[in-house]
Amino acid sequence: MRFVNPGCHPISALPDLSNVQFLERGLNWSTLAYIVFVCLAAASSFILALFAGRVTSAKELELNRLQSTSAEAVARAHASTARANAQAQAAYKEKRRLEVDMARAQVRHAELHRENLQLQLAVENERTARRELEQRLAARRLAVAQRQTIQSELAAFQGQKVSIATYPGDAEGAAFAGDLKETLTAAGVVANPAPALMAGKPQPGIALEVGANRRAFATALAKAFVDAGISSGPVYATESEDPNLLEITVGPKP
Repeated sequence: MRFVNPGCHPISALPDLSNVQFLERGLNWSTLAYIVFVCLAAASSFILALFAGRVTSAKELELNRLQSTSAEAVARAHASTARANAQAQAAYKEKRRLEVDMARAQVRHAELHRENLQLQLAVENERTARRELEQRLAARRLAVAQRQTIQSELAAFQGQKVSIATYPGDAEGAAFAGDLKETLTAAGVVANPAPALMAGKPQPGIALEVGANRRAFATALAKAFVDAGISSGPVYATESEDPNLLEITVGPKP
């Protein structure tokens, strides 16, 4: 029978110190590893934070640069728009001014055109009046075409006799009577001058004194005078007591 001392332990009951030391060493390594891990984690966090800060700063710088660039672009755009608006307003004002000037020019052109027409009408009226006055004042003469008309229409009356009378002192009428005599003679008509008329008021233009036997030739003669344009209307005619008389009276110019 063994007796055990309560204050003592058997040798087999003592703790294994080698295992304790191993645990202590493992604990130390674990603590060290944890510390290293924590340090690495902290370093990584710091590096990440630093990198993130730099990235954020870079982004902020880029954002600020973009904002600044955008602001400058917007400012330039606003300035360009303002200049474009100013130019557009100036162009519009210039357009309106040109339209007003053009409208005034058109009105002035219309006024000048109207004045020009009035001036042309006045000039034409003056020319017509002057031509009519010249025609009234000009001596009557037979043109070639007038002579040919008379000769052609009296060709069937060759050998007929006619006398031509004028008023004394009417030189123009006497010259015109000479043209008539030459033309009638060229047509084969025997034309002789008659004594100048002394009595009565001179009858302007051409008149005929016709006997009963000379009416056919007198009618042809009057028609030839009208067709030739030396009489503007029907030839004035009176009947003669002498049936064989046919006398042309050349009065003053109408």
